[in-house]
Amino acid sequence: MSHENRRGWIVVAASFVTMSLLYGIWHSYSVFFVAFLRGFGWSRALIAGTFSICALVHAAVGPLFGVLEARFDSRRVMLMGACMVVGGLFLAAETTEWWHLYLAFGVITAAGIGLSGYVPCVILVREWFPTRTGTVVGIAAAGIGVGIAMLFPLSQFMRHCGHGASGDWSESSSPTTAPFRF
Repeated sequence: MSHENRRGWIVVAASFVTMSLLYGIWHSYSVFFVAFLRGFGWSRALIAGTFSICALVHAAVGPLFGVLEARFDSRRVMLMGACMVVGGLFLAAETTEWWHLYLAFGVITAAGIGLSGYVPCVILVREWFPTRTGTVVGIAAAGIGVGIAMLFPLSQFMRHCGHGASGDWSESSSPTTAPFRF
C-alpha cells in the first residue's frame, strides 16, 4: 500500500470516528429527555422542540459548508464546526431556561455538526478515492450508526451517574450536567 493510499484510509477512518462522535452526541439527546422533564418541569413539546430545531439547523448548514469550503480550506471549516460543537455543549451545560437549550444545542451545536459532519466527511473521502466512492462513503457513514449505538449506552451510564443518591437532580446541580460536562 502506497503512502498516499495509506493517508486516504486514515482520512476514511477519521471520518468514521468523526461521524460516530457527532451523530452519537446528537441522537443521545433523547436519553436525557425524561431528565429534562423532571429537572426543569418544561412540557414535552418544548423539550422535543430542541431536537427539531437541531435537525432543521443541521439541514440548513449543509449548503453553507459548500460556500465556506470554496472560500476557506475544508479542514478549517471542519475545525470551526468542531469548536462550535464543543462550545454549544458547554453552553448547554449551563441551561436554566428553555431558550438556552434551543440556542446552545438546537442551533450552535447543530450548526457545528453540520459544518464538521456528514457533508464535509463525504467530500473529504470522495477526494481521496474518486474511483471507490461508494465503498469509502459507506464506511465513513457507517460511523453514524455505530456512534448512535455506542453513545446511547454511554449516555445512559452518564445519566445514571449524574443523579444524586435519591435520583433527584438537585443533589447534582442541573439536568444538563450529566450529558454535557466532562
